[in-house]
Amino acid sequence: MRLRFNRTTLEPSQRSNCAFVGCGIVGLALLIGSTGGAWSQEKIGTTVIVINTVEGTVTTVAMPLNQGDAVYREEGVRSRADSKAGLLMEDKTNVTIGPSSTLKLDRFVYAGPKTKGTIVLNLAQGTARLVIGDANKRSYTILTPNAAIGIRD
Repeated sequence: MRLRFNRTTLEPSQRSNCAFVGCGIVGLALLIGSTGGAWSQEKIGTTVIVINTVEGTVTTVAMPLNQGDAVYREEGVRSRADSKAGLLMEDKTNVTIGPSSTLKLDRFVYAGPKTKGTIVLNLAQGTARLVIGDANKRSYTILTPNAAIGIRD
């Protein structure tokens, strides 16, 4: 199937309308394309304890984490061999990450105490201790290289 295009000459008023519509489409595309990064920058907790070297990784950029820093959805938190970290999540879950550990904060949907949501933590390596907060207990999933862990009522 061949497409045919007819060349027509546009009047000056039609040209400006086309330019206006074209700019609108480009602007809309930029707006939609730029919101993806903002969604992944959703704060879901704070570092309350940082001992020695702990890094947070969003996309591919690793940055040192200090006490009081925010942690974000889809962020990886990695501790070195002589390091530990304590995180306090928005639902009041306490997460302690042991030495030489990597934890990814995969998903965090929290709407209030005892409300159904989705909280997924992925322990890629090392050790972690969780004291579950006030979200519905069935909202939590902890993934490890060998198993998935859920929380019972």
